[in-house]
Amino acid sequence: MHYLNAIESTGDADELLFAEDERQDDLSPTRPAWRLLIVDDEPDVHRATTFALSGVIIMDRSLEFLHAYSAAQAIEILKQEKDIAVVLLDVVMEREHAGLDLVKTIREELHLPEVRIILRTGQPGQAPEIETIHDYDINDYKTKSELTRTKLFATITSALRAYRQIRALDELAFYDPLSRLPNRNRFIKLIDEQLHHQKIGDQMIAILDIDDFAEVNDALGHQQGDRLLQAVAERLRSNLGSDAVLARIGGDTFGLMDKLDALDPAGILDLFRDPFAVLDDSMVVSATLGLVRLSDVRGDGLDALKDANIALKRAKRKRRGGHVVFSNEMGFDIRERVRLLRGLRTAADNDQLLIVYQPQIRLDTGRVVGMEALLRWRDGEGSFVPPDQFIPLAETSGLIVGLGDWVLRTACQELGRLQALGWADLRMSVNVSLIQFRHPGFLDKLRSALQDTGIEPARLELEITESVAMEDADFILETLTAIKALGVSIAIDDFGTGYSSLSQLRQLPVDRLKIDRVFVRELSRQIQGGHIAAMVVELGRSLGMTVIAEGVEDEQQAQTLQAMGCHEAQGFLYAHALPATELQDWLLAREKPALH
Repeated sequence: MHYLNAIESTGDADELLFAEDERQDDLSPTRPAWRLLIVDDEPDVHRATTFALSGVIIMDRSLEFLHAYSAAQAIEILKQEKDIAVVLLDVVMEREHAGLDLVKTIREELHLPEVRIILRTGQPGQAPEIETIHDYDINDYKTKSELTRTKLFATITSALRAYRQIRALDELAFYDPLSRLPNRNRFIKLIDEQLHHQKIGDQMIAILDIDDFAEVNDALGHQQGDRLLQAVAERLRSNLGSDAVLARIGGDTFGLMDKLDALDPAGILDLFRDPFAVLDDSMVVSATLGLVRLSDVRGDGLDALKDANIALKRAKRKRRGGHVVFSNEMGFDIRERVRLLRGLRTAADNDQLLIVYQPQIRLDTGRVVGMEALLRWRDGEGSFVPPDQFIPLAETSGLIVGLGDWVLRTACQELGRLQALGWADLRMSVNVSLIQFRHPGFLDKLRSALQDTGIEPARLELEITESVAMEDADFILETLTAIKALGVSIAIDDFGTGYSSLSQLRQLPVDRLKIDRVFVRELSRQIQGGHIAAMVVELGRSLGMTVIAEGVEDEQQAQTLQAMGCHEAQGFLYAHALPATELQDWLLAREKPALH
């Protein structure tokens, strides 16, 4: 075929760079061709450009040319065709600024930042200003008379190298190297694009989490774990529809997006019924799904992932291997927890937290033997936030470590003050969470509180819940033994609500068992709670421990407990939890302090 040679040759150098047409038939690169879009309203420019670059191999790949003769045609091509690397663009076409307007459309409307744009003009006087090149994100500018075969080759090569580097960075930023799937960042971007689409109502987002994947890594090693992830990714990819989006968005979590009628949770979970072949192993794992309809998302792609993750956590708490679809009520619960946590942080900084003390009574004599320090939160309006709402938040957020240290030290100071006033035999009980127990500085903080306040260690008692006591046998035994070595006594709180091992309980250096208020409340109803309270009392007696009941509200409960052999009690029958000043008045009204 005869081409119009509109680009002037510059001599032998050009001939060396461009192989003859008839010799290019032997070249058959296996890699896909670089795609170049030529946008110019002059057909001669199209023919000259393709003639000059015909048969050229750049970085082991040939060139493929696409042609547009107007900005409108170029836009349609860019919408439909993928992986266009370079756009050779005329400045002036159907309108004086048609080229510049097209650049703006490519960047801002089509969102193609990686495409390299080379602006060309036939007249040097039409060259854009420096500010224009910068503002419109133009990558290169040449007059058409400059583009000899050699210079055209050099310009295109430079542009393709830049494009390849950008795509490589894009791979690192948006794709997971293990599974070759889009990563979290890319998945969020794809969700954002879908949210801007008119038909978001028929789309669903899902997060799939492989259950107990950490145990696979621990048992078989990370290499085998990686192979399992690759096998899971391949099975999902093979079974999802062609329109589905699959991404790896975390260590053992995958993101999915598809139409409502295509993204079937039960069908996806069924894919995990058959074992996964991983080298010579046959591995069986289950998965849990959290889903959200795009029409229910209030925000962007990140918000959609947050909603799906909320549903995933609900599903895991409910039953692993199942699925939960996000509802607006779930979102409200989470937002309320976030609001509460922020308020708790503010309260800690603004002295809105206080410690109250509930007296503990010896049942056989009626004498005061101690008090329990309890943390309370009074909000800005003067109302108290229930402890069962903010204490779990403090634990999950880690705030409990600092708050717990403050409660421990303040309670020790209050005990020292009361002892100095003459109540030398009182005991102070302080609750300690598992998070505090596991903190490496806990024992040092305990020693410091004892030394700085000067109280007798035997008068301090630390309360841990039954679930904490059974959490990690070796660690708990080691820590409790260290606490006992300091002279501090130990109580197990809420006893009867967990699943204690009697043999394990025998090994722990515990001084006191506390009957949970639930079983005390049921004493008067002649139901199972009364039997459990009696069993706790009998267990404490057989192990040589003191037994105390909490939540005692009437005389009948107190008498029943005493008849069972319970030693101590606390509850509204005797006193509410009192601020320090009211506690002193209550003690004075009940019994005079010993004279020095």
